Amino acid sequence: MTQSTRLRALRCLAFGVALLGPASATRHCASAEPSTARRTRTVQAIEAARPAVVNIEGTKAVSRQNNLRDTDPINGMGAGVIIDSSGYILTNQHVVEDVGRIDVTLYDGRRFAGQLVARDEATDLALIRIRPPQPLPEIQLGTSSDLMLGEPVIAIGNPFGYHHTVTEGIISALHRKIPVNGVREYPDLIQTDASINPGNSGGPLLNADGVMIGINAAVRIGAQGIGFAIPVDKAIEVAAEMVGSLRDRRNDVFTYRTERDGIREKIVVDRSSATALKRGDVIRSLAGRRVENRLHLELALLSAQNRGDVEVEVERDGTTLAVNLATGPSSGASHVRLTSTPAPARSAEAILGLRLQPMDPSDVQQIDDSYQGGMRVVAVTRGGLADRAQIRPGDILVGLLQWQTAQWDDVDWILESDEWRTAEERRFHIIRGNDVFWGTLDR
Repeated sequence: MTQSTRLRALRCLAFGVALLGPASATRHCASAEPSTARRTRTVQAIEAARPAVVNIEGTKAVSRQNNLRDTDPINGMGAGVIIDSSGYILTNQHVVEDVGRIDVTLYDGRRFAGQLVARDEATDLALIRIRPPQPLPEIQLGTSSDLMLGEPVIAIGNPFGYHHTVTEGIISALHRKIPVNGVREYPDLIQTDASINPGNSGGPLLNADGVMIGINAAVRIGAQGIGFAIPVDKAIEVAAEMVGSLRDRRNDVFTYRTERDGIREKIVVDRSSATALKRGDVIRSLAGRRVENRLHLELALLSAQNRGDVEVEVERDGTTLAVNLATGPSSGASHVRLTSTPAPARSAEAILGLRLQPMDPSDVQQIDDSYQGGMRVVAVTRGGLADRAQIRPGDILVGLLQWQTAQWDDVDWILESDEWRTAEERRFHIIRGNDVFWGTLDR
């Protein structure tokens, strides 16, 4: 199958898997697949990021005397980014400040009532929560440590209420210090000429790969081509603190520090009362959730609190180990044990370029009860088989070849089988939103 045919299959067909479950009607595109020339990197970046961008609106009492300065944020309407599939959303504090009701609209049009759960006035960031019945796609977080002047960027937001508006530009300047309202000051902002208007606040600033590098925060009133965004590294740091404030840290059995390996961040155990964890261990996952930065770790700890023992995957002296860690109230040491064998190498990441997380089968069956379960895609290796096949974070892998992928054993068995090695067409099946799609992976 050619690249364009595979893209058409993935984007335009809902596949009722004959060998995976009851057959269903196949829906075809009304028009031909756009040419490769039209499917630019910008188009692909937007397609990857927009399912994780939300629109935020609310009612707010406005004073008759509105003393706006030259540079100002706009309150009561904006955007946000989904940072956790359970419904945590990062936005600007001024978007939800003094708003009586927070209305959140997802990319697919579903609306939810939002709850403000944490905020940081100094950095103008806030965390809101919605409670969707199914897991949501998460924004892919990048880094702002390697940004370049002139680098192309994309902004997505809700300017003047026009949902999911997309603009494009470049990075115009870095480390801007911007006063706002005569009270608040942004000390270190990204400046861009991508059109940012009232209502863009809280939405993502993306690089050419569709990875978030900033949170759009302020506009220059009366000027064109001058907008500002909070660097994503700062946003991650503040968001991690806000998430950490939502859980009971008194039960923590370890402390950690962040280190950088080039531009990549890693989480290192600093001190631990748990006998299974040692100073210097690098945490790679917790409770089945990848840990690539401090925010990932705090979200994983929040979801795992009071669940009893959870598995933590760590790197120690070049070896990957699986550690069972108690997350409920305890002294820690007597409730923690170290497995005697290294954590198994996951062939999905090595072969497909996919980081997967097992899902509760009932969550999958709510979407399509012909499946016994599925594996949520939490990360995609750039340039790997899955990336080239347009699989993206938030998708649910439910089948490879003619078999279901309800759990790790299914995925490992399929990828190690003779059928996988000799298959002429390596077909995969995913759930995206509420539909089942299929496509093929390069050999």
